[in-house]
Amino acid sequence: MKGRLTLYPRTIYGQMVMLVSLSMVVTLSITSFLLFQFRPKLPPLPHNPWANALAIETGIQALKAAPPEARAKIAESISNTDVTFVIGQPFSCQDFHPNPMTDALERILILRLNLYKSDVETKSCAPGNKQSPFTYIFLPQDNISIRAYDHPPLHFHHIMRLTMPLAISLLLLLAIILPLTFWSIWHISRPLRNIAASANAFGYDIAPAPIPVQGPTEVRRLTHAFNRMQARIAASVEERTRMLMAIGHDLRTPLTRLFMRLELGGEEASAEAMHHDLTLMKKMLNGALYFLKEQTESERAENADLSSLVESLCLEFSAVGHHVTYTGPSHLSCLCQTTALERAVSNLIENGLKYGTQVDVLLHKEKNHAFIDVRDNGPGIPDTLQPSALLPFYRLDPARASDGGLGLGLSIAEAIIARHHGHLSLSNIQPTGLQARIVLPLNQDKC
Repeated sequence: MKGRLTLYPRTIYGQMVMLVSLSMVVTLSITSFLLFQFRPKLPPLPHNPWANALAIETGIQALKAAPPEARAKIAESISNTDVTFVIGQPFSCQDFHPNPMTDALERILILRLNLYKSDVETKSCAPGNKQSPFTYIFLPQDNISIRAYDHPPLHFHHIMRLTMPLAISLLLLLAIILPLTFWSIWHISRPLRNIAASANAFGYDIAPAPIPVQGPTEVRRLTHAFNRMQARIAASVEERTRMLMAIGHDLRTPLTRLFMRLELGGEEASAEAMHHDLTLMKKMLNGALYFLKEQTESERAENADLSSLVESLCLEFSAVGHHVTYTGPSHLSCLCQTTALERAVSNLIENGLKYGTQVDVLLHKEKNHAFIDVRDNGPGIPDTLQPSALLPFYRLDPARASDGGLGLGLSIAEAIIARHHGHLSLSNIQPTGLQARIVLPLNQDKC
């Protein structure tokens, strides 16, 4: 459903941030739980119904044992915010509703201090002046007054004093880790964002600049693959554009001759002459269509004997009177598209016979590659023009095009070899001639 809201982030940056944040929350929760479980054990509370019973009992015993003149000072020293001891100054108390805990405290003091009921007086006092309810204890014989809070007030500064060091440590840890984490995630995901932006822009600019290779190994591999894909697509578009321009240029000449024959009439407009021009035009168009078909169609690869394939081609040319020889091993297995590879080698042999009288085909293996050298004794190609000779519809000079050749033989051969993950190169040999070398990998899915 489009437009549906979801808490799960869609971007890789958001997903990584969520993953790291959840990991930190879980880690802190587990750490806090373990700290709470294994915290230092506090002394057990007294087995009384009131937490301050032990303090009150101990304080009364201390005051009873002290001289009368020192009791006031001792009472002040043993008092705290929860229990206050006073000599001779009873606290003001407004009776509050009866408290069972107060009655229990009275019984405990009578029992533990060996007192009579008339020796101790306890009351539950109502709060006043924004104070909490408290219990009033008075011992008339010793003139001792005690004020004990039933529920001691919660002091914020005590809580802050206990929790602030841990809170500050956790906050400092988060302040250091979170910026580094977010920056690392942003830095890791940036190359992926660049690839996405380049892929989106590729539809509008078919020759964009390569993406900088950066980031983790996996992202670098992806960037390399994307840059190679961009280069192949751009080269394919450029090749088709160049081919269309070449077809348009080559068709212009026979079309011009046809118009002139029709305008001039006479012998120039003979059916044979116009048929020759139309045949040439048809040959050009069929060659272009075949070239495009070779690049789009893919033959099923099969395991074949490369030696037998190349040798049989040489024997076929020799059978019709051409001087073509084969030199190489008797067996060399290779996974390849046999029909396409035969066409590539045949094109190279035909090209050599077109400009020379003899062609020698040599096959040999080096490490994991097969090398097929097709050598002729023709005039060769200048080194500066050899890269251009592999372009479709490219003719080196008028003499080479005098037989009506289209300039597609080497281009088709190179396209077939590239489909086999191989390489085709041209070089001159001494004393004269041209060598076309095919390099095929033997350890790939295709030869």
